[in-house]
Formats: sequence, C-alpha cells, structure tokens
Amino acid sequence: MRRSYDLGARFLVVYFILIGVSICGFWITQLSSGYQPQPSGMVIETDFSTWHIIADMLAGIMAVISAFLLLGRNPIGFRLSFFTCGLLLYTGLSSVGWANGYDPGLFVLFVIILIGAIFGFFYLFSKEEI
Repeated sequence: MRRSYDLGARFLVVYFILIGVSICGFWITQLSSGYQPQPSGMVIETDFSTWHIIADMLAGIMAVISAFLLLGRNPIGFRLSFFTCGLLLYTGLSSVGWANGYDPGLFVLFVIILIGAIFGFFYLFSKEEI
C-alpha cells in the first residue's frame, strides 16, 4: 500500500537527506584529514571514539536510505524511519553533551538534530498505520 505524501513526510525526507549527508560528510572529512580520536574519559578512549563514529555514520547512512524509501513512498521507509529517528536521537544527545564541553559553536547544530528527531517520532507516532 502506498502512503499519501503530506507535509510531515516531506519534512522528514528533506531532514533525513540534509542531516544524513552532513553527518557522513563531516566524518569523512575528519577521518581523511588525519583525525585522531582524543581521550574522552571513558574506559577505553579509542574504542569509545571509534564506536561513536560508527554510530554517527550508521545514523547518517540510515537517514539517507530512509529518505529515499520515503521519497519512493515505500511502506518499509516509513517503518525504517522509526529506527533512523532513534539513531539520530542518540547522535544528537551525545553530540550536544560533547559540544557543551568542547565546542559550543556546534551546540545549535546538534540541537537541530535533536529537534528534528523528536519531531520525526511525533509525526510517525501520529500516523494511523505503522
């Protein structure tokens, strides 16, 4: 069954594409320029940074995939968007905490990721069929 294309779905498509490409682009740029994970105060600093980068990249990739599935009005894209919003919520929360202590200039960007993910959850939960 194909879904109707309302304003909320359009917002999610644009949001997922912009955020997904931005996250992947950021980490590709950082890693290609010789980024070295910095100590984070976690149990094993390098593992934390590596796993955080993997989680961010997964969120970015899933956002782009979800956007194209939603764009094609695929019902799987609607369901996959729940998972994507969860990944973006994690990414936004952990990044807001990091930006608060290390780079306040990025704080607003990470809050935008959080707000978009929360809106996505509200939109998806408001739909009649999941």
